[in-house]
Amino acid sequence: MNKLLLTFVLSLCLFLPSMAQERRDSVIIIRRYSKDTLIINADTLLMGSIGRTRMTTDTMKRGTMTIITRVDKGDGIEEKQVEVTINSRGKLGEKVEKGFEKLSELNGVLELEKELSWPFKDSTKTKKLKNIETDWMILDLGFSQYQDASNYVQAQQMGFVGAGIGSDQLKAKRRFASNVNIWLVMQRLNLINHKLNLKYGIGFELNNYHFDQDNVLFQKSPTRISLLTNNLPEKVKLVADYLTIPMMLHFNTNPSTDKGLRLSAGASAGFLYSARYKTKSNGDITKVRSDFDLEPFKFSWVGEVGVRGITVYGSFAMNNMWNKALDMKPY
Repeated sequence: MNKLLLTFVLSLCLFLPSMAQERRDSVIIIRRYSKDTLIINADTLLMGSIGRTRMTTDTMKRGTMTIITRVDKGDGIEEKQVEVTINSRGKLGEKVEKGFEKLSELNGVLELEKELSWPFKDSTKTKKLKNIETDWMILDLGFSQYQDASNYVQAQQMGFVGAGIGSDQLKAKRRFASNVNIWLVMQRLNLINHKLNLKYGIGFELNNYHFDQDNVLFQKSPTRISLLTNNLPEKVKLVADYLTIPMMLHFNTNPSTDKGLRLSAGASAGFLYSARYKTKSNGDITKVRSDFDLEPFKFSWVGEVGVRGITVYGSFAMNNMWNKALDMKPY
């Protein structure tokens, strides 16, 4: 491999001096005591290999090409440097790159990378950017809570809640109050250089509210929330499911890869398509389906922060989740 690489470099040095003198380009071959490296810029070739041999300083000229060799000593290490200066048309980098492409085709890119200890081709994964990017079936897992500002005295006077019902009884359990979002489709529309996008989609927002007290009872027609005194269930929860459409401004610091920071902020609108009260007692599950006077529409501020394959999302409702008596804003 080293012989083949040396043959290529020598052939390059003999060929390039015949080009017209319009600008100065450099090919620098540096012998080091560390591993080989290869860097190809616009018109520069830099290589390195092991070298501790004593050599004399010398200068050789051939046409428009100048070759200078010298040995530097330091800390017991001899470093040989060979500098080749060529007057050409500024096409050196392009010819060097094409030459190494042919070299890699003969020996394999992986073998060439192994020999030179430097990736010959960019190993960073990039993706083809489109003006509209579409993702299907995205799953979000999180927690559901609400900010309770209800006047329970007034709610009791209205007959909406029974005696003993207050914020403590309707407090949602943090460990079991869950949120699951199933986005059927999510799209990003390019606005500025694929870094600023309009993100929108449609999906289902499923909220499960488990209460600290398991003796909370929801009744329908009319809605009334009270406390059970006997036959207490093991678990109780209120389920509220929405068909939701989010719309956000999405910013990505590096849209070509998955390594950039992603930020999204906007709003969402949801429609309550299903609600139910669910109890579990002695292994038996009972469901009572009703809207329980929940507000049919939900408007929320939404946001996302993501790095690589991890995204953290959040939402905070603008309006009350109930259409009377109670005052709770989900988040």
